[in-house]
Amino acid sequence: MQCFDDALSDKSCVLHFCDSSSPKVGDVIRVRITIKAERDLDFVEVIDRRAACMEPVRQLSGYHFGYYIAPKDYTTTYYFDKMPKGTHVVEAEYYLDRAGTYSTGSCKAQCAYAPEYAATEKAHTVVVNP
Repeated sequence: MQCFDDALSDKSCVLHFCDSSSPKVGDVIRVRITIKAERDLDFVEVIDRRAACMEPVRQLSGYHFGYYIAPKDYTTTYYFDKMPKGTHVVEAEYYLDRAGTYSTGSCKAQCAYAPEYAATEKAHTVVVNP
């Protein structure tokens, strides 16, 4: 299984491959978003904009693992009622369904009612081999 790691922490996010090989069409990848909350937060929304070549394995909305997941056309949004101080990891699996060079889009974590508490990361490039 191929996987990427996304780490969103204090206004920074890092994307890298877990191994040296490039992903191929048909692979399943795991996106890991690590959020480091410096204080207790309420009503946190994490929006992960995915590349056009990625289709979520789990496509139904609902509560899973203590937070609400809402996959949409090009984003997966995670809603947390409460996020205590500390490190939190969110993982999702995606199928790679077409070859090419794609942009992942940005990943953003933000409090719904206190938007001054937010972290955003720029888009990254993903190359999928046929």
